[in-house]
Amino acid sequence: MNKHNFRRWLARLTAIGMVAAGVVSCGGSDDPVVQPATLVLRGGKVMTMDAGGTIASAVAVRGRRIVAVGSDAAMAGYINDETKIVELDGRMLLPGFIDAHIHPVLGSERMNECSAGGETLKVDVIVQIALDCVAADPAPRDDKWIQVVNVNPATFVATADDLDAISTVRPVILIGIDGHTSWVNHKALALAGITAATPDPVGGQIERDAHGNPTGFLKDAAQGLVTALIPPLSFSERKALAQQAIELIRSKGITAVQDAWASEDAMDIYEALAQDGTLKMRVRATLASDVVDDEAEYKRLIALRARFANHDLIRANGVKIFSDGVIEYPTQTAAMIVPYYDGHGGATTNYGGRYFEQSVLNAYVARLDAEGFTVHTHSIGDYTTHAVLDALAYARGKNGVTDNRHQISHLQVVDPADFPRFAALGVAANMQLFWALPDVYTIDAVQPYMRPDRFELMYPAGSLLAAGAELVGGSDWPVDVFPDDPMPNTPLSASAIALTRVNEFEPQYAGLVLNAKERVTLKDMLAAYTINAARALRLDTEVGSIEVGKLADFVVLDQDITAITPMELLAVQVHYTIFDGEVVYDNTAAPMAAPAALRSVALEQPASVKRTRAARRSHDFCGDATHRHQVATAPSARPVGQTLASAGGR
Repeated sequence: MNKHNFRRWLARLTAIGMVAAGVVSCGGSDDPVVQPATLVLRGGKVMTMDAGGTIASAVAVRGRRIVAVGSDAAMAGYINDETKIVELDGRMLLPGFIDAHIHPVLGSERMNECSAGGETLKVDVIVQIALDCVAADPAPRDDKWIQVVNVNPATFVATADDLDAISTVRPVILIGIDGHTSWVNHKALALAGITAATPDPVGGQIERDAHGNPTGFLKDAAQGLVTALIPPLSFSERKALAQQAIELIRSKGITAVQDAWASEDAMDIYEALAQDGTLKMRVRATLASDVVDDEAEYKRLIALRARFANHDLIRANGVKIFSDGVIEYPTQTAAMIVPYYDGHGGATTNYGGRYFEQSVLNAYVARLDAEGFTVHTHSIGDYTTHAVLDALAYARGKNGVTDNRHQISHLQVVDPADFPRFAALGVAANMQLFWALPDVYTIDAVQPYMRPDRFELMYPAGSLLAAGAELVGGSDWPVDVFPDDPMPNTPLSASAIALTRVNEFEPQYAGLVLNAKERVTLKDMLAAYTINAARALRLDTEVGSIEVGKLADFVVLDQDITAITPMELLAVQVHYTIFDGEVVYDNTAAPMAAPAALRSVALEQPASVKRTRAARRSHDFCGDATHRHQVATAPSARPVGQTLASAGGR
């Protein structure tokens, strides 16, 4: 989305009557108490998110746990001279947010590289960005990789010939912000040994020209042929970057995360941060694994889970499966029931990337289920979601009903016949609804390439909820990065989009709604990022709601978000993030943009980027190139019929 318009809108909203920060102090009471609270928060609106929808005004905490929830008067008996008191002054207190699909360690490593900022850019601009970064490199070497991260893949086309303009001596790689796309020069192809004779790896594609030669465009698992050659950062460097990312995530009110592709190295980093006492966040990992039907791999996963089985903050109870790719043109590796269209109303023979035979997927999912793992599946296309549900049904038939909290993530297109199967199979719908709006990704890079009736199934959150599915929320960070905001996709901003399905930031999409029938409510979204996410992460007995006996993980917002319009959610500030009864983020002195280290490393960009800012995020971390403004005004890119309805409530 246009960052300038976004910021002007945000600034205007921020100026609308923000509630003043409360005072943190110590207070006394004449009432004798046997076991006083260490922390009391009072005078606010406490949305407990418990089963009864209880609304309170105050909470008392002793150590890590909640000891009382109720009225201000009810807290008096828990206060003595040592009790810390937070006067909420009408602000809102919620359970700490839970991001159930995110990549903290992987995302942090992107902060160390030359960045295109997620913008919709032509290849010549990307080339200039790379050249600017090369010129600024204090220690260039001929064997040093030139990397540009956060490249927006929507409608972007580049070849090895294009990237040879950056260097023919040094290997060059452009890494898509979606995590599914990369472009390399001829030097990188040569180092990786990629030729016309190189077969596509399982789960990936090497794009080839009419003669069968690699073009330099690598999709999904094919990227690993090249990225495996890039020297990694040191452990200490990665740990430092991960710490900065954790601080950024905490600033959004998030107290627990599900790392949705956690390598063993990432688990080492989380463990080291916990040992240092700086993690201060609950981490649930779905482990990275791309080896199917291998006993040694199953043993490795089981051993890694056992290593963290009794860890206070970290668990490794899940395994991630990439079942397809992404849907946007020109990548189009998401597996679809109906073939992609050619952009001019005609069907092609491309059904996307069907990465598993059904029998293989069935056996893989059933084995993981039998071993007690949560199966967390990346699924963009409707064909893939159907196949994954079939595999989960097969697992249930073979293993019986388990409580493994299986999840299907993203769900960009779902066939209506599969809506009720989520509830029937007990599968959570893990969605990233910050993406559910008319923009370059949905209107320009998807709509012309889908049959119209299938496009009306985009991000079907409302239909899934109506069919009884449990909605879980996640950001998929670092998929969304703005030049002036390293993490724009938050529980609050995602809620603003999910409630409206509109784009008020870019004038070319004004008046459009992305499938209005799929809107959800604020209550739905708050549940998705609290109690529902806690259930998905097997944390619901400890967090996710504000109830006596649970851990004291909270977020304090600057105002009552039930009393504002959906788009005003974009201006709401996180005042405090509280983890285990400790304030781990305090924004009451001044609003936070981003940790300074992240701003200086990740967001400092060449002038070539700043002259052409014009897009939102890419999608899903897991012809000729055309600038977005040109594509968006073309008749073929405009909505037709009921695909994009005028504004109206769900």
